[in-house]
Formats: sequence, structure tokens, C-alpha cells
Amino acid sequence: MAVLLLSGWLTGSADAGPVRTRIVSLNLCTDELLLELAEPAHILGLSPLAADCAESVQCETAKTHPVQRPDGENLVATRPDLVLDGTWHKPTVPLVTGAMHVPFVQLPSAASLTDIPNQIRTIARAIGEDARGEELAHTFTNHLPDLHAAHPEKILTATVIGANLSGEEGGLITDILTRAGFRLSTFGRSDGTIPIEMLIAHPPDLLVTGMISEGSSLAESAVQHPALKDRFRGPHLLALPGRLTLCGTPETLDALTALIAAHDRLTGTEPSP
Repeated sequence: MAVLLLSGWLTGSADAGPVRTRIVSLNLCTDELLLELAEPAHILGLSPLAADCAESVQCETAKTHPVQRPDGENLVATRPDLVLDGTWHKPTVPLVTGAMHVPFVQLPSAASLTDIPNQIRTIARAIGEDARGEELAHTFTNHLPDLHAAHPEKILTATVIGANLSGEEGGLITDILTRAGFRLSTFGRSDGTIPIEMLIAHPPDLLVTGMISEGSSLAESAVQHPALKDRFRGPHLLALPGRLTLCGTPETLDALTALIAAHDRLTGTEPSP
């Protein structure tokens, strides 16, 4: 069965693979990297989330490509020469790709910012666009050290709530917060919710809420609660588009930049907007 689980496949260690011209992506994160790296004509299909601007950083570009259901039955009809997915997928997908002898590349989720260059290289190598991948990964790697708080020694607390933002310890959002000079508050429940009473009793320095690309999210509405409205305002509140941290992409640095600016405002090194 042609299944490849690629978490650290680096370019330069082997000859470049063939350029794939009929590529299907079944996962949002592979959608986004594919749109960054592939020739548009080589993209045969994307997942339904790719064109959703609440979820995808590449939504506008994705709207120019076909969308298909992320299951094996559709692969039989489209007959791709490469299938990209995450590590969670429908059971029919590897069965169909194996029967069709089509390479099936699974991309694990990025757990930190330093995972992102390898993920870029992984997708680039899979589709035969090694040079593009290396250039994009190199740009990301070179830019990352330049992004840091003015006073990184001043560690502040942050609580993350809302649409498309994950506040679990050890994930991508935790790494971004750490690099921006914050530590994640640990007062949430096991289901990921945080009682208002806990936010009032143990207020973090910064409350980060999920923000949909247009309009307001439920998380933004939550901070309008009378008990929280006066507690978190000005530099103590940041609305961050959740799509920036759902996957590891070059645009994830925009989330880091926003959090660094919030840290600098709280430490008095950047004026409030």
C-alpha cells in the first residue's frame, strides 16, 4: 500500500521526485501548503475547508479550484497521481490509493514553529517542487529569529479562547505564545472551556479570542459579558484570526507578530492602537 507518513523528510537527501500534475488534497493543512507550492493547473481537488475564510489562510485562492469530499470514493472518479492528507482520514482513503497504486502522503500536524519548514519541504518534495519548497522554507527560517518581544525576559500570562484557537499545552499555539513572551494559563476545564468565574478570579495579562475573518465570532461575543467587559479591554484583549494557528504555514508568523505586539504594548514598549 503506497502510504507515506512524512514528518521530517528533508530535501537535499535524495534526487528530486517527479512533478505531480494531478494532485488531490483532503486536509486543510495540506491544502494550504499545496496552494503555496504547486502550479495551479496541477491541483485536481481540495478539501471543503480550503475555501472557507474562517478556516483557511488561502481561502480566496482556493475558490478558483475544485472542491471534493475527503473520501476514497471521489478518488476513484478523479484518478489523481498523488493524494495528500493529514494523519486523521477516512478508512477508505488508504484502501483506494493502495488499490490504485497512487502515492498517499500523510502530513502530521505542526507542534511548533520549527516544524513548519520541514512541512513545507515535505509537501514540496511530494509534488516535485523541491526548489520552491526550499526557497519558502529558507525564507521562513531566516525570518523567524527576527520576531521576538522587546523584553522577552518579562513573561506574561495569556488565556486563549474561541473559534479555531487551540489552547492545549504543547501545541502550536503554546509555542507561539512562548516565543512572544507569554505562558499559557492553566485554568481551563478538561473540555477546553474556561469558567468566567476563573477568569475573574485569576485574570491573565492577555485574553486572546478567536476572530472570524468577517464579522464577530462567539468568542468575541463572550468577552462582552458584563463580568468580563471591564476586566479585559485595551492592551489586555487581542482578537486573533484562528485560521492563522490551525495549520503550520508561512502565515502563522502573522499570529506570532500580533502576539509580540500585544506583549510589547503590555510591557510599555509599544503604544496601544
